[in-house]
Amino acid sequence: MQSNWQDDLSLLESMDYMLTNEVDCDISFKLGKAGLDVVPAHKFVLASRSSVFRAMLYGPLAEKGCLVDIPDVESDIFKCFLRYVYTDKCTTTSDNVTALMYTAHKYNVRRLVKECGQFMMDNMSTVNVCTIMENANLFDNRELRQKCLEFIQNQCTEIVESKLLTSLGPDCLGEVLRSEELDAKEEDIFAAVVSWADCRCTEKCLEVNGSNRRQVLGDLLYLVRFPLMSADNFAIISEQNTGLFTSKEEIELLRGQITNDFLKTSFSSEKRKQKTYPQDVCYRFQQHDINHGWKYTKPDALQFKVSEAVDIVGVILFGNSSSAYRVRVDILELGQMTDTTGTLTSTEKSFQVLFNKTVAIKPDTYYTLKADLQNGPPGYRGRNGRTSVKCNSTVFTFQTAPSPNNGTSNCQGQLYGIIFRKK
Repeated sequence: MQSNWQDDLSLLESMDYMLTNEVDCDISFKLGKAGLDVVPAHKFVLASRSSVFRAMLYGPLAEKGCLVDIPDVESDIFKCFLRYVYTDKCTTTSDNVTALMYTAHKYNVRRLVKECGQFMMDNMSTVNVCTIMENANLFDNRELRQKCLEFIQNQCTEIVESKLLTSLGPDCLGEVLRSEELDAKEEDIFAAVVSWADCRCTEKCLEVNGSNRRQVLGDLLYLVRFPLMSADNFAIISEQNTGLFTSKEEIELLRGQITNDFLKTSFSSEKRKQKTYPQDVCYRFQQHDINHGWKYTKPDALQFKVSEAVDIVGVILFGNSSSAYRVRVDILELGQMTDTTGTLTSTEKSFQVLFNKTVAIKPDTYYTLKADLQNGPPGYRGRNGRTSVKCNSTVFTFQTAPSPNNGTSNCQGQLYGIIFRKK
């Protein structure tokens, strides 16, 4: 160590140097359960940044020795934490952010708690949002917890159908189920709740059955809105989950299905608010590039990708005026399809085909749309198609699909437009 190392360093650089090189340290910490790693530091710096450290090191009940045992924080996390205490900077990653937030919360370094929370918000996804919500609940971070709830509400269909709610504890699950803005079918919500209950049964070494599911769910079951289900669907649920409902609950729900009066049940019959999102259409062709003469001898196909995540609502296909078609539309990579009839009036050249439910599309990934029109005459087509179309902030890119194909390509043919909405 040079004797004049301070000469060219700023205050923060000097602090970092003293920590890294263990200059004049007067306190050490034995870290982790094994306690094999000892990290030195400076009392004055710690006390200046943390009220907990100040009480620990200078208060009436201050540590007497120069070695403090911290078994609940591992060495790499504590070193990262100290780097922030000394310099206001540290390397936060998905692997260390939870433990780092725990340490910052434990020692009341609020700025680092906030920065960890912001990192979690910025890196939130359907896969990790429930884990983040649990951490927010553990650390009493209400802002982060609310952001997680809003994210779950906005991405409810994917989270519920993928049964990702299993990462939640009872408190957070209850908060989610109380939400008026879960945009998913109640049957799917119930299936996700059953998966959650099954995980808790397994953790408690209980047999997975209706009675034990009810034992781990308790009053959380009342947050599932069974009155919103059809009588047939509820009957199936009741039959498959013997012991989940009491006899009284089952009778009240079945009676309510018949009379449409659920006032005597403990289950809410209020419809959840379905979020509405503005729809947009990406058109491949200009109006003056549409003419007649497209024959349907086999399915038409086209590949597309988007610049940002969207939900596909449906497609717009060409047809012939005053005609009807039996049509099937597939998104091959997702196994998503719809089979319906399309009818055109005497002035129409195209018609909409909507999917039964929206289809989540990831950015920068090519998907194949296939349209099979049957039982109808030759129709209109497009020419001089645009390979890249910007719709507000979303860019659609089209390319010719591999054979077999009816002739549709990125410049001509069928598949006039894609109906979508931004997430």
